[in-house]
Amino acid sequence: MPRDRGVIVEIIPRGSLSRNEILERMNELDGSLVAQYDVSFFSITYRTQYMGKPIDSRGLIIVPQGVGRADLLMYTHGTELPSEILGARDVSPSNYSGEMETNRDVRNMGLGWASAGYVVFMPDYIGYGITIGSDHPYMYMEEMFISNIDGLLAAKEYIMTRTDLSYDNRLFLAGWSQGGAASLSTHRFIQEQYADEFHVLGSSHLAGPHNFERFHNDKMGRGGEEVLIMPIFSWAVYSINKFSELRRPTDQLYNYPVFDQMSSILTPSSDPALVFKPYFRTNILNGNDTAYEAVLKRNSNHQGWLPEGKVILHHGDEDEIVPYYNSEDARDGILEAGGDVAFYTYPGGGHTSELGNFIINTTIEFNQLR
Repeated sequence: MPRDRGVIVEIIPRGSLSRNEILERMNELDGSLVAQYDVSFFSITYRTQYMGKPIDSRGLIIVPQGVGRADLLMYTHGTELPSEILGARDVSPSNYSGEMETNRDVRNMGLGWASAGYVVFMPDYIGYGITIGSDHPYMYMEEMFISNIDGLLAAKEYIMTRTDLSYDNRLFLAGWSQGGAASLSTHRFIQEQYADEFHVLGSSHLAGPHNFERFHNDKMGRGGEEVLIMPIFSWAVYSINKFSELRRPTDQLYNYPVFDQMSSILTPSSDPALVFKPYFRTNILNGNDTAYEAVLKRNSNHQGWLPEGKVILHHGDEDEIVPYYNSEDARDGILEAGGDVAFYTYPGGGHTSELGNFIINTTIEFNQLR
């Protein structure tokens, strides 16, 4: 019986670039440290599921020229606002066709690792690309995983049916910020649910909110303060409520009208005490909202499982967006379980300053695992 998810719907050629052209597009590092091969890239449309119903989504697949074996690598991108007005189409990987300036993640991570010899798959996510206008399941890892794993299955089908590359289910995972949490959770979920389809050799994560429960309660508990990331934190609360089993009326959560993801992002204040209902905040912080707490725990992947394959964590120790403790907690939890962990601390590093180091060190680590 054919699968009803993870199958290719359409392939659209987007272009090809030589190694030298790739070097011209990489601006986060000296690309010559990683780039070796010319590449071709394609938009891949695949069947997936959104809130239990069929939907088509897209990603970008980038194929190095001159290699004989496919080392598949999925890169999950960081937070981008889901608005056409704010450039969401320019950050959707599947729309990339060789531009010099748009889509930093494709130009640096995608082209960089593909030119290093990996077949790179970059999902748009639901809410971007051809699904723009649908609420993105922001920071709710279980729903994000559904479309991402279906994209990986389609990428595998592409490799095995439309290239001459050999493939033995090997997979590498990488992500930054929101995508860092997505890539670590994907490592876990593949191991638990799709071990017959993929073998994760290594996963590498920059500045991911891995201990999401601690991260969430840290922000929620700062009543009377200005929380720097309040718009996207509010979006995360909205998304967790919508895409989990909670599904509470938003007037039980918010002090202002919230009816979709954009209204959750357009907060009237940066103070959580003014954004959220007192009863909601208080019950979370005193531990009385056990249903909500259960969802937060389930959405945290810093402990409670033993990874097969190596986990590589990266974090700047002065990150003001996703605190450093998230990667510390993941290191400690995975080591406690007996896992293989490498931890790169970048002294003085912020949330966006270490992309070059992340790319270089991930390439070194992954090359040792191939």
